[in-house]
Amino acid sequence: MKIKSTVLLFLLTLSATAQGYYPSFSVLFLNDEDELFSPELSYFKNELKVISQKLYLGDIQTSVSNDNSSVFYGFKVVPKIKEYNFLNAAVFLKINVDQNQKHASFPATFAELIDREEKTGSGIIQLEMFPGIALAFDQKFIKVWASNLSSINNDKAEFRIKEIEYKIDKTNLEIKFQGAFVTDIFIKGKKIKKTAISNLTLNAEKMKFSISYFDDAVKKNILIMEQKIL
Repeated sequence: MKIKSTVLLFLLTLSATAQGYYPSFSVLFLNDEDELFSPELSYFKNELKVISQKLYLGDIQTSVSNDNSSVFYGFKVVPKIKEYNFLNAAVFLKINVDQNQKHASFPATFAELIDREEKTGSGIIQLEMFPGIALAFDQKFIKVWASNLSSINNDKAEFRIKEIEYKIDKTNLEIKFQGAFVTDIFIKGKKIKKTAISNLTLNAEKMKFSISYFDDAVKKNILIMEQKIL
């Protein structure tokens, strides 16, 4: 496993630097984690793989532990999409780069730790350019409050991400997004200041996933959306 990873990373680095070729994020992400995903979570893993194939890498740097249980990558992300409707759930992954610029990119780091005996894993992705990636929500979940118009407009509510942290076991995947909304928003009729929410939590489990935020006033998680997978 370690030899395979070392050779793969050497070839990736050679390709990206010497030949100007950008491999997709999928060559690094979700390749050794099959045992961590139950069949019930395969729908989510497959969608993550689709997204990772649309994000390309350059200037790759890496460090791998002796037992191959932890890895660290530094790289620049070269996106090939502007927006992606995740699982057709009206929650969009939005890429904020200049699409007119050839090979527009932003820097990031990715660290992962896998416990194969316990069949658990965790990781963190830090985005060194803000905003590089955002979650954008359809108005059926979150409405945008445009203060300059003193009204609600038709834009998607955008949560710009600084950091992504995740934990996974056989039955559940939890992803925490750290960042901020661009505007004040309405969730279920409640107006919320853009500075009031700094974290969103996505939970994926058997045949459904949800996104929530923590409300400091009531000290509990408030559901934003839930999507069942048929």
